[in-house]
Amino acid sequence: MNDERQYPPEFTHDVWMGTLEFLTYNAPLAWAEMMGRGVRFVMPPQVAARPRVQDRAAALARDERQRLVEGDVYYFDSGACAAATQVDIRRQAVDQLVPSASGFLIWEEPPMVLSGGIPIRAATWGLSYDGGTWISWWSDTFEAVRLRGLPAQVLGINGPLTFHEEVHLSPDSWPFQVSDLNSPVYGMFHGLFAAWTAIDTKAVDESELAPLPAVKKRARRQLQVDVKPVRCFRAAEAGGAPTSPQTITRRVLAGLLEDRPYSGELPAELAPWHCYVKDSGHCLLVVLDPVGEDGYRPSAGGNARIENAFVPVPVKAVLRAGYQISEDGYIRTPVRFDASLGVLTDPEDDEF
Repeated sequence: MNDERQYPPEFTHDVWMGTLEFLTYNAPLAWAEMMGRGVRFVMPPQVAARPRVQDRAAALARDERQRLVEGDVYYFDSGACAAATQVDIRRQAVDQLVPSASGFLIWEEPPMVLSGGIPIRAATWGLSYDGGTWISWWSDTFEAVRLRGLPAQVLGINGPLTFHEEVHLSPDSWPFQVSDLNSPVYGMFHGLFAAWTAIDTKAVDESELAPLPAVKKRARRQLQVDVKPVRCFRAAEAGGAPTSPQTITRRVLAGLLEDRPYSGELPAELAPWHCYVKDSGHCLLVVLDPVGEDGYRPSAGGNARIENAFVPVPVKAVLRAGYQISEDGYIRTPVRFDASLGVLTDPEDDEF
Protein backbone atom coordinates (compact mmCIF):
# COMPACT_ATOMS: atom_id res chain seq x y z
CA MET A 1 0.00 0.00 0.00
CA ASN A 2 0.96 3.65 -0.43
CA ASP A 3 2.45 4.91 2.84
CA GLU A 4 0.81 8.31 2.44
CA ARG A 5 -2.65 6.99 1.61
CA GLN A 6 -3.74 3.90 3.49
CA TYR A 7 -6.48 3.21 0.95
CA PRO A 8 -5.49 4.57 -2.47
CA PRO A 9 -7.80 3.65 -5.37
CA GLU A 10 -5.24 1.16 -6.70
CA PHE A 11 -5.84 -0.95 -3.58
CA THR A 12 -9.57 -1.38 -4.25
CA HIS A 13 -9.29 -4.53 -6.37
CA ASP A 14 -7.12 -6.18 -3.72
CA VAL A 15 -9.70 -5.38 -1.04
CA TRP A 16 -12.51 -6.68 -3.24
CA MET A 17 -10.57 -9.88 -3.95
CA GLY A 18 -9.72 -10.42 -0.29
CA THR A 19 -13.34 -10.00 0.72
CA LEU A 20 -14.45 -12.39 -1.99
CA GLU A 21 -11.91 -14.98 -0.82
CA PHE A 22 -13.22 -14.68 2.74
CA LEU A 23 -16.79 -15.22 1.62
CA THR A 24 -15.78 -18.18 -0.52
CA TYR A 25 -13.55 -20.06 1.89
CA ASN A 26 -13.83 -18.79 5.48
CA ALA A 27 -17.20 -17.07 6.02
CA PRO A 28 -19.32 -20.26 6.19
CA LEU A 29 -17.24 -21.67 9.05
CA ALA A 30 -16.65 -18.35 10.81
CA TRP A 31 -20.29 -17.32 10.70
CA ALA A 32 -21.50 -20.78 11.78
CA GLU A 33 -19.21 -20.52 14.81
CA MET A 34 -20.58 -17.05 15.60
CA MET A 35 -24.16 -18.30 15.30
CA GLY A 36 -23.29 -21.12 17.65
CA ARG A 37 -22.19 -18.53 20.21
CA GLY A 38 -25.51 -16.72 19.91
CA VAL A 39 -24.55 -13.94 17.51
CA ARG A 40 -27.66 -12.95 15.57
CA PHE A 41 -27.65 -12.49 11.80
CA VAL A 42 -30.39 -11.00 9.64
CA MET A 43 -31.59 -13.79 7.35
CA PRO A 44 -34.09 -14.32 4.56
CA PRO A 45 -36.96 -16.54 5.80
CA GLN A 46 -35.91 -19.47 3.64
CA VAL A 47 -32.42 -19.33 5.14
CA ALA A 48 -33.62 -18.92 8.71
CA ALA A 49 -35.80 -22.03 8.25
CA ARG A 50 -32.77 -24.28 7.74
CA PRO A 51 -32.18 -26.37 10.88
CA ARG A 52 -28.36 -26.41 10.85
CA VAL A 53 -26.34 -23.29 11.58
CA GLN A 54 -23.75 -24.50 9.07
CA ASP A 55 -26.34 -24.42 6.31
CA ARG A 56 -27.61 -21.00 7.33
CA ALA A 57 -24.10 -19.56 7.43
CA ALA A 58 -23.19 -21.08 4.08
CA ALA A 59 -26.33 -19.63 2.46
CA LEU A 60 -25.65 -16.14 3.82
CA ALA A 61 -22.05 -16.27 2.62
CA ARG A 62 -23.13 -17.50 -0.80
CA ASP A 63 -25.66 -14.66 -1.19
CA GLU A 64 -23.15 -12.04 -0.08
CA ARG A 65 -20.53 -13.45 -2.44
CA GLN A 66 -22.98 -13.23 -5.32
CA ARG A 67 -23.57 -9.55 -4.59
CA LEU A 68 -19.84 -8.90 -4.84
CA VAL A 69 -19.46 -10.91 -8.04
CA GLU A 70 -22.40 -9.25 -9.81
CA GLY A 71 -22.09 -5.73 -8.44
CA ASP A 72 -20.16 -2.70 -9.63
CA VAL A 73 -17.09 -1.69 -7.62
CA TYR A 74 -16.91 1.88 -6.24
CA TYR A 75 -14.21 3.96 -4.60
CA PHE A 76 -14.76 7.33 -2.90
CA ASP A 77 -11.58 9.31 -2.34
CA SER A 78 -11.32 11.79 0.54
CA GLY A 79 -12.64 14.64 -1.61
CA ALA A 80 -15.68 12.61 -2.70
CA CYS A 81 -16.29 11.61 0.92
CA ALA A 82 -16.31 15.28 1.90
CA ALA A 83 -18.58 16.21 -1.00
CA ALA A 84 -21.04 13.50 0.02
CA THR A 85 -21.44 15.05 3.47
CA GLN A 86 -22.88 18.17 1.80
CA VAL A 87 -25.62 16.58 -0.32
CA ASP A 88 -29.31 16.78 0.47
CA ILE A 89 -30.57 13.22 0.86
CA ARG A 90 -34.13 13.00 -0.42
CA ARG A 91 -36.46 10.27 0.77
CA GLN A 92 -37.42 8.09 -2.19
CA ALA A 93 -37.58 4.49 -3.36
CA VAL A 94 -34.19 2.99 -2.52
CA ASP A 95 -34.10 0.99 -5.74
CA GLN A 96 -34.30 4.30 -7.63
CA LEU A 97 -31.40 5.79 -5.66
CA VAL A 98 -28.79 3.04 -5.82
CA PRO A 99 -26.31 3.59 -8.68
CA SER A 100 -26.41 -0.10 -9.62
CA ALA A 101 -28.56 -3.08 -8.66
CA SER A 102 -25.71 -4.43 -6.53
CA GLY A 103 -22.39 -2.96 -5.56
CA PHE A 104 -19.31 -2.82 -3.36
CA LEU A 105 -18.12 0.60 -2.14
CA ILE A 106 -14.94 1.61 -0.31
CA TRP A 107 -14.50 4.95 1.47
CA GLU A 108 -11.02 6.43 1.77
CA GLU A 109 -12.34 8.45 4.72
CA PRO A 110 -14.66 6.24 6.79
CA PRO A 111 -18.22 7.45 7.34
CA MET A 112 -18.23 6.06 10.88
CA VAL A 113 -15.78 4.85 13.52
CA LEU A 114 -16.76 2.05 15.85
CA SER A 115 -15.87 1.80 19.52
CA GLY A 116 -12.15 1.34 19.91
CA GLY A 117 -11.42 3.48 16.87
CA ILE A 118 -12.03 0.83 14.19
CA PRO A 119 -13.44 2.46 11.04
CA ILE A 120 -16.26 1.30 8.81
CA ARG A 121 -14.47 0.98 5.50
CA ALA A 122 -16.88 -0.54 2.97
CA ALA A 123 -20.47 -1.48 2.20
CA THR A 124 -22.19 -3.90 -0.14
CA TRP A 125 -25.76 -3.95 -1.38
CA GLY A 126 -28.04 -5.90 -3.65
CA LEU A 127 -31.55 -7.07 -4.36
CA SER A 128 -33.15 -8.97 -1.48
CA TYR A 129 -35.45 -11.99 -1.64
CA ASP A 130 -38.61 -9.84 -1.53
CA GLY A 131 -37.59 -7.20 -4.03
CA GLY A 132 -36.20 -4.89 -1.37
CA THR A 133 -32.55 -4.06 -0.68
CA TRP A 134 -29.93 -5.97 1.31
CA ILE A 135 -27.07 -3.90 2.75
CA SER A 136 -23.94 -5.03 4.61
CA TRP A 137 -21.20 -2.93 6.19
CA TRP A 138 -17.60 -3.97 6.67
CA SER A 139 -14.97 -2.68 9.10
CA ASP A 140 -11.22 -2.29 8.59
CA THR A 141 -9.33 -5.44 9.60
CA PHE A 142 -5.93 -3.74 9.35
CA GLU A 143 -6.98 -1.14 11.90
CA ALA A 144 -8.52 -3.79 14.15
CA VAL A 145 -5.23 -5.68 14.22
CA ARG A 146 -3.26 -2.50 14.89
CA LEU A 147 -5.55 -0.98 17.52
CA ARG A 148 -6.50 -4.13 19.39
CA GLY A 149 -3.22 -5.94 19.12
CA LEU A 150 -4.84 -8.89 17.38
CA PRO A 151 -2.64 -11.57 15.84
CA ALA A 152 -1.75 -11.12 12.19
CA GLN A 153 -3.51 -14.41 11.43
CA VAL A 154 -6.80 -12.48 11.66
CA LEU A 155 -5.91 -10.85 8.35
CA GLY A 156 -5.45 -14.28 6.82
CA ILE A 157 -8.88 -15.37 8.00
CA ASN A 158 -11.01 -12.24 7.53
CA GLY A 159 -9.07 -10.56 4.79
CA PRO A 160 -8.73 -6.75 4.66
CA LEU A 161 -12.34 -6.29 5.74
CA THR A 162 -14.33 -7.75 8.63
CA PHE A 163 -18.06 -8.28 8.28
CA HIS A 164 -19.81 -5.93 10.71
CA GLU A 165 -23.56 -5.70 10.20
CA GLU A 166 -26.30 -6.30 7.69
CA VAL A 167 -29.81 -4.92 7.20
CA HIS A 168 -32.81 -5.81 5.08
CA LEU A 169 -34.92 -2.98 3.67
CA SER A 170 -38.32 -4.14 2.47
CA PRO A 171 -39.67 -2.69 -0.79
CA ASP A 172 -40.75 0.96 -0.55
CA SER A 173 -39.24 1.34 2.93
CA TRP A 174 -36.87 4.10 4.01
CA PRO A 175 -34.52 3.65 7.01
CA PHE A 176 -34.96 6.30 9.69
CA GLN A 177 -31.28 5.86 10.60
CA VAL A 178 -30.30 7.89 7.53
CA SER A 179 -31.33 11.11 9.28
CA ASP A 180 -31.54 10.19 12.98
CA LEU A 181 -28.43 11.70 14.55
CA ASN A 182 -29.15 9.80 17.75
CA SER A 183 -29.06 6.42 16.09
CA PRO A 184 -25.88 4.45 16.91
CA VAL A 185 -25.67 3.41 13.25
CA TYR A 186 -26.39 6.85 11.78
CA GLY A 187 -22.91 7.16 10.32
CA MET A 188 -23.16 3.91 8.38
CA PHE A 189 -26.59 4.62 6.92
CA HIS A 190 -26.00 8.29 6.23
CA GLY A 191 -22.58 7.63 4.72
CA LEU A 192 -23.89 5.08 2.24
CA PHE A 193 -27.05 6.96 1.27
CA ALA A 194 -25.05 10.18 0.94
CA ALA A 195 -22.60 8.44 -1.39
CA TRP A 196 -25.46 7.18 -3.56
CA THR A 197 -27.00 10.66 -3.60
CA ALA A 198 -23.66 12.26 -4.49
CA ILE A 199 -23.38 9.98 -7.51
CA ASP A 200 -26.99 10.62 -8.51
CA THR A 201 -26.76 14.41 -8.24
CA LYS A 202 -23.28 14.58 -9.81
CA ALA A 203 -21.74 16.09 -6.71
CA VAL A 204 -18.82 13.79 -7.56
CA ASP A 205 -16.97 13.16 -10.81
CA GLU A 206 -16.26 9.64 -12.04
CA SER A 207 -13.27 7.97 -13.63
CA GLU A 208 -12.48 4.33 -14.29
CA LEU A 209 -9.61 2.19 -13.00
CA ALA A 210 -9.06 -1.03 -14.94
CA PRO A 211 -7.88 -4.15 -13.10
CA LEU A 212 -4.26 -5.17 -13.50
CA PRO A 213 -3.61 -8.31 -15.56
CA ALA A 214 -2.29 -10.11 -12.47
CA VAL A 215 -5.53 -9.38 -10.58
CA LYS A 216 -7.66 -10.63 -13.46
CA LYS A 217 -5.60 -13.81 -13.69
CA ARG A 218 -5.79 -14.44 -9.95
CA ALA A 219 -9.55 -13.91 -9.88
CA ARG A 220 -10.15 -16.34 -12.71
CA ARG A 221 -7.73 -18.98 -11.44
CA GLN A 222 -8.65 -18.94 -7.74
CA LEU A 223 -12.26 -17.76 -7.70
CA GLN A 224 -13.54 -18.33 -11.25
CA VAL A 225 -14.83 -14.77 -11.53
CA ASP A 226 -14.18 -11.79 -13.76
CA VAL A 227 -13.00 -8.50 -12.29
CA LYS A 228 -14.82 -5.27 -13.10
CA PRO A 229 -13.11 -1.88 -13.32
CA VAL A 230 -13.33 0.35 -10.27
CA ARG A 231 -15.65 3.33 -10.59
CA CYS A 232 -13.55 5.97 -8.84
CA PHE A 233 -15.15 9.17 -7.55
CA ARG A 234 -13.72 12.53 -6.58
CA ALA A 235 -15.38 15.84 -5.70
CA ALA A 236 -16.97 17.44 -8.75
CA GLU A 237 -14.98 20.35 -10.14
CA ALA A 238 -18.20 22.15 -11.05
CA GLY A 239 -19.72 21.56 -7.64
CA GLY A 240 -22.44 19.21 -8.81
CA ALA A 241 -25.15 19.25 -11.45
CA PRO A 242 -28.93 18.93 -11.58
CA THR A 243 -30.35 15.46 -11.36
CA SER A 244 -31.15 13.95 -14.77
CA PRO A 245 -34.69 14.14 -16.18
CA GLN A 246 -34.89 10.35 -16.20
CA THR A 247 -34.01 10.10 -12.51
CA ILE A 248 -36.46 12.85 -11.54
CA THR A 249 -39.19 11.12 -13.54
CA ARG A 250 -38.55 7.78 -11.82
CA ARG A 251 -38.68 9.45 -8.41
CA VAL A 252 -41.74 11.61 -8.92
CA LEU A 253 -43.77 8.89 -10.63
CA ALA A 254 -42.46 5.80 -8.85
CA GLY A 255 -44.87 2.90 -9.34
CA LEU A 256 -46.88 4.72 -12.01
CA LEU A 257 -44.65 4.36 -15.04
CA GLU A 258 -44.78 1.98 -17.98
CA ASP A 259 -42.09 1.56 -20.61
CA ARG A 260 -43.82 2.75 -23.78
CA PRO A 261 -42.00 4.93 -26.33
CA TYR A 262 -43.77 7.89 -27.89
CA SER A 263 -44.80 7.17 -31.48
CA GLY A 264 -44.84 10.81 -32.55
CA GLU A 265 -42.04 13.34 -32.83
CA LEU A 266 -41.00 15.46 -29.86
CA PRO A 267 -38.76 18.51 -29.87
CA ALA A 268 -35.30 17.56 -28.62
CA GLU A 269 -35.65 19.68 -25.48
CA LEU A 270 -38.86 17.87 -24.48
CA ALA A 271 -37.87 14.28 -25.24
CA PRO A 272 -35.93 13.62 -21.97
CA TRP A 273 -39.07 14.48 -19.99
CA HIS A 274 -41.39 12.08 -21.80
CA CYS A 275 -43.03 9.37 -19.70
CA TYR A 276 -45.94 6.97 -20.01
CA VAL A 277 -48.11 7.14 -16.90
CA LYS A 278 -50.68 4.52 -16.00
CA ASP A 279 -54.19 5.92 -16.44
CA SER A 280 -52.78 9.11 -18.02
CA GLY A 281 -50.94 7.90 -21.10
CA HIS A 282 -48.11 9.75 -22.83
CA CYS A 283 -47.08 12.76 -20.76
CA LEU A 284 -44.31 15.25 -20.16
CA LEU A 285 -43.11 15.94 -16.65
CA VAL A 286 -43.36 19.70 -16.22
CA VAL A 287 -43.29 22.50 -13.67
CA LEU A 288 -46.45 24.60 -13.96
CA ASP A 289 -46.31 28.36 -14.07
CA PRO A 290 -47.88 30.05 -11.01
CA VAL A 291 -51.60 30.60 -11.59
CA GLY A 292 -52.88 32.66 -8.67
CA GLU A 293 -53.71 32.52 -4.99
CA ASP A 294 -55.44 29.14 -5.08
CA GLY A 295 -53.40 27.65 -7.89
CA TYR A 296 -50.04 26.07 -8.22
CA ARG A 297 -46.92 27.78 -6.92
CA PRO A 298 -43.68 25.82 -7.15
CA SER A 299 -41.46 26.06 -4.10
CA ALA A 300 -37.87 27.22 -4.35
CA GLY A 301 -34.88 25.76 -2.61
CA GLY A 302 -32.88 23.22 -4.60
CA ASN A 303 -33.43 19.96 -6.43
CA ALA A 304 -35.07 18.07 -3.57
CA ARG A 305 -37.81 20.67 -3.15
CA ILE A 306 -38.32 21.56 -6.80
CA GLU A 307 -38.98 17.90 -7.53
CA ASN A 308 -42.12 18.21 -5.44
CA ALA A 309 -43.34 20.77 -7.97
CA PHE A 310 -43.39 18.42 -10.96
CA VAL A 311 -46.58 17.04 -12.48
CA PRO A 312 -47.21 14.87 -15.57
CA VAL A 313 -49.20 16.62 -18.31
CA PRO A 314 -50.36 15.05 -21.60
CA VAL A 315 -47.92 15.74 -24.40
CA LYS A 316 -50.53 17.35 -26.64
CA ALA A 317 -51.68 19.63 -23.82
CA VAL A 318 -48.16 20.99 -23.34
CA LEU A 319 -47.71 21.54 -27.06
CA ARG A 320 -51.10 23.25 -27.25
CA ALA A 321 -50.52 25.55 -24.24
CA GLY A 322 -46.93 26.38 -25.12
CA TYR A 323 -43.87 25.99 -22.97
CA GLN A 324 -40.50 27.41 -22.06
CA ILE A 325 -37.32 25.63 -21.01
CA SER A 326 -35.94 27.24 -17.86
CA GLU A 327 -32.24 27.78 -17.20
CA ASP A 328 -32.17 24.60 -15.12
CA GLY A 329 -33.60 22.59 -18.02
CA TYR A 330 -37.15 22.12 -16.70
CA ILE A 331 -40.27 22.43 -18.84
CA ARG A 332 -42.56 25.21 -17.67
CA THR A 333 -46.04 25.49 -19.13
CA PRO A 334 -49.19 27.53 -18.33
CA VAL A 335 -51.72 24.68 -18.57
CA ARG A 336 -54.69 25.13 -16.27
CA PHE A 337 -54.46 23.82 -12.73
CA ASP A 338 -57.11 23.54 -10.02
CA ALA A 339 -56.01 23.23 -6.41
CA SER A 340 -58.60 20.48 -5.84
CA LEU A 341 -58.80 18.74 -9.21
CA GLY A 342 -55.21 19.07 -10.37
CA VAL A 343 -54.21 19.59 -13.99
CA LEU A 344 -57.15 20.47 -16.28
CA THR A 345 -56.70 19.33 -19.87
CA ASP A 346 -58.89 18.46 -22.84
CA PRO A 347 -59.69 14.72 -23.05
CA GLU A 348 -58.72 14.91 -26.73
CA ASP A 349 -55.14 15.53 -25.61
CA ASP A 350 -54.89 12.11 -23.97
CA GLU A 351 -52.78 9.55 -25.85
CA PHE A 352 -52.72 5.89 -24.86
